[in-house]
Amino acid sequence: MAAHLKPPHHVFILPTPCDQYNPLFDTVQSTENFVLQRTKASKSQFLNSFLGTIQNVFDTKQAPFRILFRRQLNAQALMIAEAEAQKNIDHAWTWIQDNFVLGLQVLDDAQEKEEWVLTKIRSLVTRADKGTDDITSDEKVRSASRAFRQTFNVLPSERLVSYYSCSFHGKMMNQGWMYISENYLCFYSFMLGMETKIFLELKDIGDLQKEKSKRGVFADAIRVVMKDGREYFFSNLFHRDETYDILVQLTTLTMERLLRNTALEHAPGQSNGDDSESVKDVFSVDVDSLDGNESPYSPAPTTRPLRLGLEEQKRDNQFQLRFNLPTSEHLMEESSATMVHGDKTDMFHGRIYMSESFLCFICTEANPCVLALPLFTIRRVERMNSRSAMYALNILTWHQMRLVFRLNGPRTQCEKFCSTLKTNLKLQVRAMRSLKPFLATCFSEALLADRPDVAEKDSGLGWTFEFPGDPKKLKNKSKTKLWLQYFKDNGRNLTMNKAATFPKLIRVGLPNKLRGEVWEACSGSLYLRAMNPGEYAKLLKDNEGKMSLSLEEIEKDLNRSLPEYEAYQANQGINRLRNVLSAYAWKNPDLGYCQAMNIVTSAILIYQSEEQAFWTLNVLCDRLLPGYYSTSMYGALLDQTILEHLLEKTMPILSKHLKKVDVQLSVACLPWFLSLFINSMPLVYAFRVLDCFFFEGPKVLFQISLAIMKVNGDELLASKDDGAFMDVLKKYFSTLDESAFPNSTNPKARALTKFNELMLVAYKEFESVTAEMVAELRRNHQLKVVHNIGSFTKRSQLRNIAPGKFSKDEMSVIYDRFYSALFYGRSQSGRGSSKQGEARALDANTFVSFLGSIAHWAQVEDDQMEGDEVQPINGSPQHRRRGSTSTTSTARERRRVVGKHFISRLFDRFDDNGSGILSLQEVTTGLGDIIHGDMMSRMQLFFDMHDLNKDGTLNRDEILGMSESLLFIYRYDDGDVYLPAISNFIRNAFEFAEKVEPVKKEEFVVEDDDDEDDDEDGKATKVTKDIKDTKDTTDTKETKDNELGAEASPKANSTSTTPQPQEEPEIQMSLPSFRMVVLADETLERFFDSGFSGSFKLLEPLDRQRGLFAREVFDSLLSEGRKLAGSIAGGIQSRSRPQHAPSTSSSSSSSLPADASKSTASISEKEDTDVVVVPLASVATAAAAATVATVAADKKRKDSDDEGEDDDLEEISRVDADADGDNDVEDEDEDDEDGDGDDLLDEVEKFLTEFDLEGGSSGKKDLGLTSAAGAADPASP
Repeated sequence: MAAHLKPPHHVFILPTPCDQYNPLFDTVQSTENFVLQRTKASKSQFLNSFLGTIQNVFDTKQAPFRILFRRQLNAQALMIAEAEAQKNIDHAWTWIQDNFVLGLQVLDDAQEKEEWVLTKIRSLVTRADKGTDDITSDEKVRSASRAFRQTFNVLPSERLVSYYSCSFHGKMMNQGWMYISENYLCFYSFMLGMETKIFLELKDIGDLQKEKSKRGVFADAIRVVMKDGREYFFSNLFHRDETYDILVQLTTLTMERLLRNTALEHAPGQSNGDDSESVKDVFSVDVDSLDGNESPYSPAPTTRPLRLGLEEQKRDNQFQLRFNLPTSEHLMEESSATMVHGDKTDMFHGRIYMSESFLCFICTEANPCVLALPLFTIRRVERMNSRSAMYALNILTWHQMRLVFRLNGPRTQCEKFCSTLKTNLKLQVRAMRSLKPFLATCFSEALLADRPDVAEKDSGLGWTFEFPGDPKKLKNKSKTKLWLQYFKDNGRNLTMNKAATFPKLIRVGLPNKLRGEVWEACSGSLYLRAMNPGEYAKLLKDNEGKMSLSLEEIEKDLNRSLPEYEAYQANQGINRLRNVLSAYAWKNPDLGYCQAMNIVTSAILIYQSEEQAFWTLNVLCDRLLPGYYSTSMYGALLDQTILEHLLEKTMPILSKHLKKVDVQLSVACLPWFLSLFINSMPLVYAFRVLDCFFFEGPKVLFQISLAIMKVNGDELLASKDDGAFMDVLKKYFSTLDESAFPNSTNPKARALTKFNELMLVAYKEFESVTAEMVAELRRNHQLKVVHNIGSFTKRSQLRNIAPGKFSKDEMSVIYDRFYSALFYGRSQSGRGSSKQGEARALDANTFVSFLGSIAHWAQVEDDQMEGDEVQPINGSPQHRRRGSTSTTSTARERRRVVGKHFISRLFDRFDDNGSGILSLQEVTTGLGDIIHGDMMSRMQLFFDMHDLNKDGTLNRDEILGMSESLLFIYRYDDGDVYLPAISNFIRNAFEFAEKVEPVKKEEFVVEDDDDEDDDEDGKATKVTKDIKDTKDTTDTKETKDNELGAEASPKANSTSTTPQPQEEPEIQMSLPSFRMVVLADETLERFFDSGFSGSFKLLEPLDRQRGLFAREVFDSLLSEGRKLAGSIAGGIQSRSRPQHAPSTSSSSSSSLPADASKSTASISEKEDTDVVVVPLASVATAAAAATVATVAADKKRKDSDDEGEDDDLEEISRVDADADGDNDVEDEDEDDEDGDGDDLLDEVEKFLTEFDLEGGSSGKKDLGLTSAAGAADPASP
């Protein structure tokens, strides 16, 4: 049995050096190689408080139990396991003794022993705790993560990001530790007996603000504002900026997940017929994972701390944004460097960066330049001898442009940079082969080849239908000459260096034929197209003939896209637009298609080919304007909030006026941002805005919008409503081509148009609006905007839900818990449903979390199912029959299995259409039937859930399954109440159920041991007897004896009788009988009447956070009073307590229910040939009473232990005086919980198995027990 004992989860840790003779620990058990220790318990409240304070200040809090490995080669021991509860550490100790002792006895060398043990422990931890902080390479993170999980009782899969020492300002200042994980922000403090816990979900944070400490001296504080208005002030943060950046980064990721979970629609780009992703049943077990051939000690690597991963992610994002690179690029190396361009003498001092596919350089001095050079465009790299630098690289590009980089850094750094560059260049050989056909699609190549009039066959629509505007007025030829010279001096397309003159050429306007290519180079879509050849055509080919919601919307908007342009009045333009929008919808099904995308894409297609426009649209939606074209348009709404903020800061008078007359700024400005001014301005000027937008980013939209307000400020101040406001702006846009100074005597001034004036105002007066400012404002306002969108989505969805009898507040709680389960469930699985209309629905896994958030009994202890659990058959978990070997090793695991099965059946009950997922409406309807239904309907619900074969009756296994379900639901209640009730339920169910007429036979095969006699007789003698009625036991026995005496062989003494297993008569209980049995018991009647429905707490959601300072003071005083009263009472009892211990048997008998203490008929011993038929109801009654007697005896100890485990999380503030001392007795008895390992069904099966193998007797239909011992032994008199 010991060989099959599994190691406990999350108890073993990576070996950590520690002091074996720590004065704070006592040794409980020890062997030659291992030591089991627990913390010392002190009766002094002051000492306990003082030690707790020291551990809190220095972050040295340790678990109360630990196991050490004694190192013979070193004085220091290695801690290999630790636990908060004694039963867990005892489990680990037993497992160590069973698995390590024999192996260590074989080894003689101390070094070999240590390596053998450490290898096994590391393998065990890295395999069992995969994906957790327990296998991280940083010892401090491992220790802090364990303290975090133990303090706040979060799942082991919750990764800790970072932790900081700080102070929380409540009624008083509490010094403690802030823990930041993937989903939570927590604070813990223990100062002189005062414990404070704060548990905040990142998804509920509404605002983060940097503050000064309350005395206004140091900038070391952060204010956290929740969406419900609660505020938390943390100070003494010595790494305030680092803490703030981590919180902003995590809340940004959280908001993105939250937006995906609370979207009004499912993925619009998903195919209507695509239902390939199946929903995995959390209650099932992967058979492949049960393969025993895999070694349990195979090595598994450790992981890096999550904080390092987030830092790298942040660094990569900044690197990608700086050079407009694809998201697949990661920063690998960087160094200070000096660049010399060709034969020029100009030197650019800056930094050089390298990723998998790019070599980048940036100079931010007086002569700025930006270069992003794909490695597959490099022809040759040579190392030069340089006087000014140790390492100098001479690079020759595809376009014969020579660049020299002098690395200014330590020797080791430069050598590593060169080595990485060499490796990456070798990996780009295949990409270099496709470079030549790609360059053939770039107009700049034809321009430098002196073929400017050659139009590629797959180019923009403007090549065929002409470009908007007059080429002469636009000075197209002059601009083309300027760009031609720039290409000769600074490279072109993929190898172009963006020097100081580049922004000037952009702002004066791009030539028509070069506009599409320069847009690509500025936005970074040129790199995407070069690195993904053929992907656009493949998307169209693979999805040809498919339909989706996005494609339906695209067809509606095709004829509304720039109808004034000639190309979109013909099939050629319409088809191109359809192809580009459809391809993007297939590539990004979560976003699909949104109105206004057609406007922007149709404008881009005038200057770019289909493939160019496709990749430009990718950059536009994913990086430049994130969230603009999603179903919630949160990006556009966020930027409108930022525009209002900037208007208030730059033009406060106009801002006040608009608020006074109740003019919504977004009414006019939202279309500007969505269509990039294409629908507002004449196309010629809108394309000038796009030129600047693709180069400088979203800040241009804010600068131009503010400039429009500035130029028309006087007219806007005179407007009194939305209509007048819109009229002013429309009139202004229609006159952009007019002179800004028509009455000026200066001809140059008269030549300036209103658009020129607008651009001058935007760049001069609003120069302070930078890309960094826009990014910072987006981070600051995104939380409020997302929560506003969530509130709007909530109201919209609840209006479309039939609430039944639920109130508005109850529906609000159901909605919040529903999407909270979705939020955390999707974060673990990383996937969503693909079914139409069901993308925002609960699967089996998330339903468990949802139900546990509203019902205490549904909180399953562990999300991971053990390998020996019950396998579901056809999606419905079945009860294991008698003799099954799938019994779990402990009662806790068995209870978890039963709970999973019960919740699984409830899930199937809610799922009326059998889709495998539950919508909000289905959950609401299902809960309404339970909470607001009557007692009879709830009885029928339980009956139908346990009627697995759907025959309208409950058989023996199904009745026992229902009793286990009731035990699972009742497990937190008083055992003295529910255990007798469930025992009576089984007894009455077996008694009043309908007995099926026995039709099966029992055969006895009498075989002769003598081979000669076998040959003479030919066959063994067979005796067959029918069992017709359990009441005729005596007659049946006599009949059997007569038959054996008449037909048996004369050599009966030399024969052996082998009985075949006896088939038991079946029973069937109908729904009326079930209701009668329930109504016969007051406890069960109360449960079905109000107990079960009342267990769902909607208006009192489970919360981990309680009161603060007032509660702390009250609990402290209460604890002091209890301690004083307990000491006085203990002294009185010690003087009056008898010297002898009470009898165990008497206590066991007293715990039995009254109806189970009656005397029963004795079971007499029979001869080997006797067959006795025992009534099934009697057997079940005996087993039930035996279980009740066994379980009830230890129930009080179990309850006290379970409550002790949850106290840390149920109270935010308490006094910890004498905590260790008071729990000594409880900890010693915690291991008795596993003594209840065989639950009700296990006892029944054990009894029935013994009956089958050994036989028994019964003379009465009602079989009672005098004691628990008598019930366990059928042969006892």
